[in-house]
Amino acid sequence: MSIEVKNLSFCYNRGTSLEKHAIDNISFSIGKGEFVLIGGEVGSGKSTLARHLNGLLRPQSGSVTIDGKAAGSRKVRSKAGLLMQYPQKQLFGRTVYEDVAFAPSNFGFKGKELDEHVMYALGLAGLDGSVASLSPFSLSGGQMRLVALAGVLSMKPDYLILDEPASGLDPDNRVLLIGTLEKLHRSGISIVVISHQLSELLSLAEKIIILKSGRIEFVGSVPEYLRSAPFTLPEITSLMKELNLAGINVGDDIYSVDDAFSEIIRFFGSPEARLDE
Repeated sequence: MSIEVKNLSFCYNRGTSLEKHAIDNISFSIGKGEFVLIGGEVGSGKSTLARHLNGLLRPQSGSVTIDGKAAGSRKVRSKAGLLMQYPQKQLFGRTVYEDVAFAPSNFGFKGKELDEHVMYALGLAGLDGSVASLSPFSLSGGQMRLVALAGVLSMKPDYLILDEPASGLDPDNRVLLIGTLEKLHRSGISIVVISHQLSELLSLAEKIIILKSGRIEFVGSVPEYLRSAPFTLPEITSLMKELNLAGINVGDDIYSVDDAFSEIIRFFGSPEARLDE
């Protein structure tokens, strides 16, 4: 079971003077249960790719399949949920319940079964069921984003695609969102985060894909990504490399503050450090 992208291309304003190749003959796969980060500069084709992964856009050439069926077909429409870059624009209901219930009700769920889908999605998104009766527009920006996420989760997707999910969030809400994504991944959902800032999610990722001008520039593991010179390293990784250059023998493939702290403590408790005293 996987999402398979094969020789995908997509061009805006095709055949006009404004023609722009957003995606240019790319291929990769996302396995069931994987946590994948897709990065790249503004204009690299990330958002266009996101809309192909759940079928909002159809390939002009090549293919995108979900578990062997074309993305966007009714048989797999509920398998891949997309949280857009500005998820507040996905909200429209008078209440949180109405918003989260929209997708499952369109697929024929009603009554107790519909209630179960809504409460399941709210809980999975980290929201208390007491918010169901509130207007989504009365909530904080972070809570609104979680309501939009719950609306996506209400169909119990196997794959969750998030386009710049942390954009505009304050530090507390970013931590809340990252914790929610970690919980969703542990539950077995494949997570695909598309962002131009990858560092805060590297500790969760299993695969990195980098786009440049609509083409794939890099595919690999987090350690491989950190060893690849063309990419801007997270600040904590750069610090560990500087410590190495200064003669402090610590691992330099580290990208979280907690791991860096543990590695520095390990070094200063080692015989190597004591010999230099």
